[in-house]
Amino acid sequence: AEGLNLCTSGSATSCEECLLIHPKCAWCSKEEFGSTKSIMSRCDFLQNLIANGCFGAIENPSSSISVVKNIPLSSKGSVQIHQDVTQIMPQKVALNLRPGDQTSFRVQVRQVEDYPVDLYYLMDLSLSMNDDLDNIRNLGTKLAEEMRKLTSNFRLGFGSFVDKNISPFSYTAPRYQNNPCIGYKLFPSCVPSFGFRHLLSLTDKVDRFNEEVQKQKVSRNRDAPEGGFDAILQAAVCKEKIGWRKEASHLLVFTTDDVPHIALDGKLGGLVQPHDGQCHLNEANEYSASSQLDYPSLALLGEKLAENNIHLIFAVTKSHYVLYKNFTALIPGTTVEILHKDSKNIIELIVKAYNSIRSKVELTVWDSPEDIGLTFTATCQDGLSYPGLRKCGDLKIGDTVSL
Repeated sequence: AEGLNLCTSGSATSCEECLLIHPKCAWCSKEEFGSTKSIMSRCDFLQNLIANGCFGAIENPSSSISVVKNIPLSSKGSVQIHQDVTQIMPQKVALNLRPGDQTSFRVQVRQVEDYPVDLYYLMDLSLSMNDDLDNIRNLGTKLAEEMRKLTSNFRLGFGSFVDKNISPFSYTAPRYQNNPCIGYKLFPSCVPSFGFRHLLSLTDKVDRFNEEVQKQKVSRNRDAPEGGFDAILQAAVCKEKIGWRKEASHLLVFTTDDVPHIALDGKLGGLVQPHDGQCHLNEANEYSASSQLDYPSLALLGEKLAENNIHLIFAVTKSHYVLYKNFTALIPGTTVEILHKDSKNIIELIVKAYNSIRSKVELTVWDSPEDIGLTFTATCQDGLSYPGLRKCGDLKIGDTVSL
C-alpha cells in the first residue's frame, strides 16, 4: 500500500501552514493550481508538484549554514600583545534553519600551551585561620615559581573576608567595637569583623602579594559559618577592580576552615533584600553592601562565575570537604581540594586543581532559543565519537578535540 502523504493530508490552506507540516513539504504559489476542479493539492512533496505542472512557482526554502569567522587555533597562549589567542574554531556560525529540519556543525577546541593565568587568592581571616596566615606570608614567591612552570604569564591578586559585621553574625556590643577578641584568653587582640576586602589587584609583581599578606591580621565572628560567598561574588563581578584579563584563565582560590552562610541566612540579621549580583566595592575596596543585602544563593554564584569565566577552587579543611564537594555539583566549573589545617599544602593544592581544570573541556550553551533543540556528540583525543556527550577529559596541553 502506498504510504501516507503528510503534505497533502495536512489540509494546508497557506504557504506558512504547508511549510510547517514537514521539512519535505513544498508549496505551489500558483493560485489556479489545485483549484476545486482539481484533485491536486498546492502543498505536496517537491517532485509531485513538478510532476503535476507547477513550474517556477514553488516555495521550498532549505536550511543553510555558513561559517562567518574561522580563525585558526593558536598553538601557544603567551603571544605578542594585541594578538588574540584562539582556543575554539570556528568562532562564529550563521544558521538558517527551516522549522522541523535539522543540521549539524563541528567545533574544534584546543588546550593551548602556555596560556596566561590570573589567580585571585581569597582568604578567610576569621580567628581559626591565624596559623594559616603565618604559613602563607611568603606564598606569592613560591606560588609564582610553581605556576611559571605551567605558564610564562602569571598574575596574582589577594582579598580577604570574615562575615557581616552585624548581629548575630559578629560581636556588635560597644565593648567589642574595636577589638572583638577582648576578654578571649586564647587570643586577646584582633581587628573588627568585615565582610570582604579587596587588597591587591592582579599583578605580576608577586612581592606585592607577600607584602599585603604580611599586613593582615585575623578577626573574630560570632557564629561558625563565614561570609565567604559574599566575597566570592564580589571577586567575580568587580572585574575592573580585581583586574581579570580577557585572554587568561581565571582562577579564584577560596580558602576556609568552616561552612558558609548562604541566601536567606541574612534574615537572621534583618536583611530581607536578596543579593542583586552587582559589584559593591567602595573607594576603600571594601564590600559596602555587606549590611544591606542578603548572602548570595548558589544559583547566583554559579551564574556570575560562569558569566565572567571564573574557575572557583574550594580549598577547605577535611571536615568540610563533603559539603563543598556537594556545592561543586550545583556550581558548574568548580573544584574542591582538601586544605591542611595550617595551609602548608596550598601550592600543591592549587597546581593540582589547575591541572584538573586544564584537563577537561565542556561545551556549555547560553541563551539558546526555546524552540530549538540541541544534541551533542563529543569526539575526544582517542578519535572515538560519544553521542550525547558534550565534554572530554584527561586532556594534555596541546590536545585538540571536537564537538
